[in-house]
Amino acid sequence: MTAATATRLKDVPGAGNIDPTTGRARSGGEYYFSRDGGVAAPQVALAPEPASLTQLISNRREALEHASFVTAQSTAAAGKNGDENREDWWRRSFGNAEWRDGAAHPKMPDDFTPSKSAGTSLTGTRRTSRRWYKGQDIAIRMPSVSAIKRYSASIDGATFDVPVQVANAAGDDGIQGWVRVTQHGEQWSVTGLGMNAADSAGMSEAVRALLESRTPTVELSTVENLRERYRARVRSEGTQLETVASSGFIEGVAYDRKASTLTLSMNGRHYAYPASEETYEALKNSRSPGKVFNTLIKGKPAARRLTSCDNCNRVYAPRAEHRCPARHDAPKEHAGIWDRLARRGARVLDGRPRK
Repeated sequence: MTAATATRLKDVPGAGNIDPTTGRARSGGEYYFSRDGGVAAPQVALAPEPASLTQLISNRREALEHASFVTAQSTAAAGKNGDENREDWWRRSFGNAEWRDGAAHPKMPDDFTPSKSAGTSLTGTRRTSRRWYKGQDIAIRMPSVSAIKRYSASIDGATFDVPVQVANAAGDDGIQGWVRVTQHGEQWSVTGLGMNAADSAGMSEAVRALLESRTPTVELSTVENLRERYRARVRSEGTQLETVASSGFIEGVAYDRKASTLTLSMNGRHYAYPASEETYEALKNSRSPGKVFNTLIKGKPAARRLTSCDNCNRVYAPRAEHRCPARHDAPKEHAGIWDRLARRGARVLDGRPRK
């Protein structure tokens, strides 16, 4: 049997040589896999000189054709006026999507219509209805809220991905990417894919507001500040406690630097204390956290009793509004005919991926 040789994969910018016997590379990074069963190639740091737009587009096209896993990305959006851009909008969305062989999250398809009459979708039927949802400072284009909810019901509430375009008040076409959504009764978890934190927060909060609204066509016009809404939702998620393994009665600890508040879980009860970050560090790193508690915290005034959520195990004030953080199911479905058609029809055009 001949010895394996190092494999060069160009499925992502910066992919490098690896040892096929170990799957390791000098630089490490996020691993991508060849469709022919080859070993992993890591995504490494780009060279100091940024790759040209032409090279980025070429790399993306090669990944879509050959790689078994391609990360999602967000880019400049397709033009927003008229129906002539419908084909370009969907194919550009396919080019930005996350693709993987094997188990993957379903994607909102371009042919999800009740009538299934003849049209221009990948499968030859009418395309999924898209809508603009406009507010004072933001406009969202995506499959209609009713179509998204019908699709969620059709897959029994499983997690799936939705293509979205966000335009700003200045009239720019904005960015185009994908969000991952999961329905939990009347609430939705929404997470941006392949985009920076600011883009993800803005896009996901706008989509969440639309999906949870009883009047989505006017929802964004009634939301004055999505950023503040996002901050309020993050605050409503409560506090995630860290386990304290070396203590017999202190089960969890967390610290809020903005509020200078130390949260402790002790014997099944939860309390918040005003405390310095030094006190938190001393307790967390001590071999005897109980002793630190007795010396620096016990008996201090203004301790507040907290409650915990049975679903996410986070703690929060008893009368405060609580909302569990976004959570999504693991992928279960394998790629079908539509996925193969969409990936084959993906279009990678002008627009440098946003970081």
